[in-house]
Amino acid sequence: MDLIDFCVFILESSTMNGDGSMASNNEIDVNNGGTNNLVDCNRSVPEPEEGSSTINKKVIIVDSTPDLEEILAYSEDSDDSLKDPNYEEEKALNDLDHRTSSEEDERLNTSGKTESRWKTSHPETWKYNVAKKRRSDSLSYEIKKQQRPAKQPKPINCQTCRYKCHNKFSDEERKVLCQSYWKLTDFRRQKDFLLNCVTAKTPERRRYRNNNRPPRKDSKQYYFEKNKDKLRVCQAFFLKTLNISNDVVLNAFSHKGPAGTYIGEDKRGKSKPGNKTPDYVVADIKSHIESFPTNESHHTRKSTRKKYLDSTLSISKMYSLYKEKCEQEKKQAASFITYKRIFGKYYNLSFFKPKKDLCQICEKNKSKPVTADHQQENYESYLSHLRRKEDCYAEKKKDKERAIREETFCSVTFDLQSVLQIPCSDVSPMYYSRKICVYNLTIYESAPPNNAFCFCWTELNGKRGSSEIGSCLFEYLNNLPLTIKEVSLWSDTCGGQNRNQHVAALLCYLVNVSHIEVIEHKFLESGHSYMEADSMHSAIEHAKKYIPVYTIQDWLNIFRIARSRRNRNRHSEPYHVRELKFNEFYDLKALSELLIKNRSKDIEGNTVNWLLIKSLRYSKKHADIIEYKYEHSSEYKVIKIWGRGRPPAPPKQLKNLYRNLLPISTKKKEDLLKLCKSGAIPHEFHGWYQSLSSAKNVQDGSVGISDQESDCDSDNEPLAHYLIPKSKGANQEKPTNSSKI
Repeated sequence: MDLIDFCVFILESSTMNGDGSMASNNEIDVNNGGTNNLVDCNRSVPEPEEGSSTINKKVIIVDSTPDLEEILAYSEDSDDSLKDPNYEEEKALNDLDHRTSSEEDERLNTSGKTESRWKTSHPETWKYNVAKKRRSDSLSYEIKKQQRPAKQPKPINCQTCRYKCHNKFSDEERKVLCQSYWKLTDFRRQKDFLLNCVTAKTPERRRYRNNNRPPRKDSKQYYFEKNKDKLRVCQAFFLKTLNISNDVVLNAFSHKGPAGTYIGEDKRGKSKPGNKTPDYVVADIKSHIESFPTNESHHTRKSTRKKYLDSTLSISKMYSLYKEKCEQEKKQAASFITYKRIFGKYYNLSFFKPKKDLCQICEKNKSKPVTADHQQENYESYLSHLRRKEDCYAEKKKDKERAIREETFCSVTFDLQSVLQIPCSDVSPMYYSRKICVYNLTIYESAPPNNAFCFCWTELNGKRGSSEIGSCLFEYLNNLPLTIKEVSLWSDTCGGQNRNQHVAALLCYLVNVSHIEVIEHKFLESGHSYMEADSMHSAIEHAKKYIPVYTIQDWLNIFRIARSRRNRNRHSEPYHVRELKFNEFYDLKALSELLIKNRSKDIEGNTVNWLLIKSLRYSKKHADIIEYKYEHSSEYKVIKIWGRGRPPAPPKQLKNLYRNLLPISTKKKEDLLKLCKSGAIPHEFHGWYQSLSSAKNVQDGSVGISDQESDCDSDNEPLAHYLIPKSKGANQEKPTNSSKI
């Protein structure tokens, strides 16, 4: 076996047949091309048979001329491609020891994404790995700001050598031998290379030494193979040709196994750094970070795994709280950079309130290169998305101009603000406690004087589903001036709150029982749903700054002062604030079951896709139909909602959704009572917090939709006790420890 054949043997050492036996190596035809051509051959490993566990390897051994003095090895098929669909094939020479620690494995979820605030690292671009790659390619490299020369054979004079090494191998051949050794890159493969080229024999004669120096155990003989001939060289020629020291050879023989291969381990870089953060300090920091309650994204909670902390927090603020905790427990606090590193590496948390202005479709198309395939498959849909966005804004602008011209027409925008909390202050125990959620639906009129309304409630009175949103719209529309005959409602495309049959049933009911003759509910394009009502949210957040909140009344006062006279014209008024109680929410699901018998087919027999609807129209003249269209520039299509048979009469009074205050979770109440005990909540509010009803089965966190709309039956069970029963005369146990806000 010559040197090149040995390289092929090492690469194919992992190739096994289906029965577990070693796959046979095909012979290599080596042609003697003279002193300038060491080897000249091409070799490829056959495809594996069906059912075998062979890992295909392709080895290309090329000419030794200065332009083609490389031995390349790369994996065509790898097991990693089967485990990870995002695996990218790379050449073996570019595989720079990618290692994933157990801690990083814990941060990997099922989708392959890391639960980390920081972006994914790319070790192949690190300076150390770049230098390692350049060294294996026999190029100059830099280590610790010191420039190192390329790995080349060192000069040697073997004129007096009895083996006449300089006559056996030319300088070009020595260069190929050196490169073939360093291009192996793997530590064990290099050791096997040395064990294959060096043999150890018992000395024929021993020289007597003094007692301080033990006798020599073996005598090593060094060989390089050329044209299938094993040529012996001296030790100095061997070491200087490979540019290594004798200690490398001694280490290979000290860990030589019974099979003649290297069985040791590479211990380089495995020593524990002196400045490594102890595990107990990391665990303490992680425990402190996890003690802060988190909320899901308000607008994109189904499309992101990121969690959100209180907007008043920051990494610096959290670190100062961590130092206070360590001082109280008489512990040594870690540095700020250590705290920040753990926060960014192990957690996907943010302090900013989630926004809905960033469009995923636009960002995706901006990041992708515009290729022919991309234009053909996705670019047309992207252009259609942009066109719909412009149509929506143009239609909203027309409604705004019409509302200014006509007194009988009103155009409004409405949106649900991100979750607010009670209590809320800068006291440090507040950051670690669960709080009561507060919901606020904002409505903004487009025509001057731009009246704005806040309909708010706590989680004690209701959730934030379509029934709650529709009840707020009912209160607003039912109290419009009698001069208003047509109303245009603008909202985002949230299906659980706005674009659904429950809100549609309410608007059908309103045009029949109120003075409003026409109601149009229009939707903006997904990802581009900025409206005038969103400006109310930023004004409220600005007014809340530095103001402690302990009850819902504190939020109501903040809403009233949010529209300062300095930021509004002289004709506009402060926000009109309305607090809703549990007995003011209506069961719109029961209303939709009564009024809407058909919602899936229009009069032409086409299936109605509610997720694509851009406008819904309700008219007093045609109470039995709902008009819809997928684009604002197209014509309306008709859905006959009553179907066949006698049309149902609208109810004289809407059915209530809840019959009592809703409980909070037991853990949340425990946190609130701890705040009362510690003095974070003033004493005058303790009685109200102590009287709150609680239940163990209530799920904690920011609640999304109403329980009657939830897909999980177990979520409905805790609140079924507080919903209005469908059957009359049912015996229902009254809740205990209820209180009024």
